[in-house]
Amino acid sequence: MNLESSTWIWTKKCSLPSDMSVAHSLIGEVMDAVRTHQWNDKDIFAIELALEESLTNAISHGNESDPEKQVHFDCKLSQNKIYVQIEDEGSGFDPDSIADPRDPEHQLNVSGRGVLLIKHFMTKVEWNACGNVIEFVKDRS
Repeated sequence: MNLESSTWIWTKKCSLPSDMSVAHSLIGEVMDAVRTHQWNDKDIFAIELALEESLTNAISHGNESDPEKQVHFDCKLSQNKIYVQIEDEGSGFDPDSIADPRDPEHQLNVSGRGVLLIKHFMTKVEWNACGNVIEFVKDRS
């Protein structure tokens, strides 16, 4: 993703264990920064949802909740956008192979909704070729 023109006012780069309680603390830290810079409620909801879904996917699906595996997190916030990159240590997946949960024959599937929500609420979403790194951007409304 091309982000050179952005001036970052807050950044967070870290690695965390495959533990949702640690992920929730990280989400709280990011959301505090977003709220401090007075983003609107709609954007706050969208960002928090994308963080929750993508970190859950990285920990639960990518790393299979293996405490020996790490999730690598990079977040940058400017006045007008937020950028997030999340990398797990799993083998990846093909996001295009996920069945659309809006399709009547897939409505009862337990997977796929998180990917759909991330794509819906973020301005831009990309995965690397093997599917173990997600990058997303949300432009401020």
